[in-house]
Amino acid sequence: MNNKLNAINTFVRVAEAGSFSAAARQTGMKQSAVSQQIAALEEELGVVLLHRTTRAMALTEQGERYLQQMRPLLAAMQEAESQLRSQQLALQGNVHIQLPSGLGQLFLPHLLALQQRHPQLHLTIALDDRIAELVSEGVDVALRLSETPPDRFAARVLARIETPLFAAPERVRETPITTLAQLASHPHVRFSAIPKDAPLRLISDSKAVTLAVDTVFRANSSEGLLQALQANIGVGGMQLPLVAKALKAGSLRRIVPEYRLPDRFLYAVFPDARFIPLRVRHIVELIEQVLSELIQVADQS
Repeated sequence: MNNKLNAINTFVRVAEAGSFSAAARQTGMKQSAVSQQIAALEEELGVVLLHRTTRAMALTEQGERYLQQMRPLLAAMQEAESQLRSQQLALQGNVHIQLPSGLGQLFLPHLLALQQRHPQLHLTIALDDRIAELVSEGVDVALRLSETPPDRFAARVLARIETPLFAAPERVRETPITTLAQLASHPHVRFSAIPKDAPLRLISDSKAVTLAVDTVFRANSSEGLLQALQANIGVGGMQLPLVAKALKAGSLRRIVPEYRLPDRFLYAVFPDARFIPLRVRHIVELIEQVLSELIQVADQS
């Protein structure tokens, strides 16, 4: 098979170069070896591909047709091999990633497993909710949660992140919380970045509302809020991927299903859209896949 491929490549070289001697110079082969490969190919095919004289060489009708058929096939093979080599190279080198602290904890095991499979891939991971200076800090890709895309850098939307409302099972065992009035009567847990007395902003598929609530617990991390909800300190909103495990385990229940906190989008932000290394693309695709699976688990729970 390999000999035949070599012979086909040699035939294309001869046809394009216009002579056996020119093809031999291009490939670094002896002219006699070029002639032998073409003769062997013709013998296997049972057709004459090239008319040879002492002064000139010309394609036969069958040779012309064979040339037109083989060129795209060889090009496709070269492209496939090039992509494989690129994928191998994509999993080598340094990648500096900035992740939101909450969602980043979910992606971290998968990224560690990726580096275990590819020891030449060296990750630097920052679990940080602040907005980094991508260029000056050498960040290759930053994942950012926002209602709108970033202004300064190229960004790709990975997912829409819904933030429904949840409560511990014991809080809703006797009386489910299904209306806004019922929701307002319960204590709330919220992010500490939100002013304590700020009204709760909620949306449905058709409208947006604000609701005065009693905030009894605040935290600056998703993990803190999650544990407060599971401990039945109060009710509150959580990004859907973050509660996938809790919903599956039954330690949280969704409440007021018609409403949720305003949607945000997870963006992959790049310092320069003109050149995104394949190793960075591979990591972004992995995160996108993990996120999709988490959302699916949460939706089904």
